[in-house]
Amino acid sequence: MFDRSKKGGLGDVSQSLRKSRVRSEIMMYLYNKYPGASHPAEIAKDTGIDSKNVLKGLRGTGWLNVAQSLLKQGVVEEIEGENETYYRLSEHGKSLVESQQGA
Repeated sequence: MFDRSKKGGLGDVSQSLRKSRVRSEIMMYLYNKYPGASHPAEIAKDTGIDSKNVLKGLRGTGWLNVAQSLLKQGVVEEIEGENETYYRLSEHGKSLVESQQGA
């Protein structure tokens, strides 16, 4: 299969985001925290999204969901701490949000 995460246009990612309220809310939350990074528990607490759903949106589960995850699409970056993993919006993700706001 094709890995469209790196070569896919903004349209591919924005179409995927329109299909998922959770992924869209995570994106906007991270955009408002940019360039800071957040722990999934913090994202869950601040957005009211169940922590399991936050992780599914960030990393995905199963083949299809992994392909549509924010990480695989390249709009979120994973940052490894000593014992924790944090997430922040990538430059690609920031550009996507800003292009959607201008549309």
